[in-house]
Amino acid sequence: MQKLGLFLFIVSFLPWVAILFVVPFLPLDITQKTTLSVVLAVVAEVCFWISVALLGKEVVTKYRRYLHPRYLWKKIRNFNRR
Repeated sequence: MQKLGLFLFIVSFLPWVAILFVVPFLPLDITQKTTLSVVLAVVAEVCFWISVALLGKEVVTKYRRYLHPRYLWKKIRNFNRR
């Protein structure tokens, strides 16, 4: 169950990436793009909350901390100083 939870947690970020970088460039009219964006956002949230239920709040909080932009920026800066 933990592997499924981690998989769903990772998959929950992919629709947001698609909304930002794929949907605007599709040859669809604005209503279709809006509908697709809403569906992708709902899918992302459902995957995220199912992963929270499977993994527990503590695990999700830990992984979100690692994926926070401030934490990633700090790691990149420390890596460049070495």
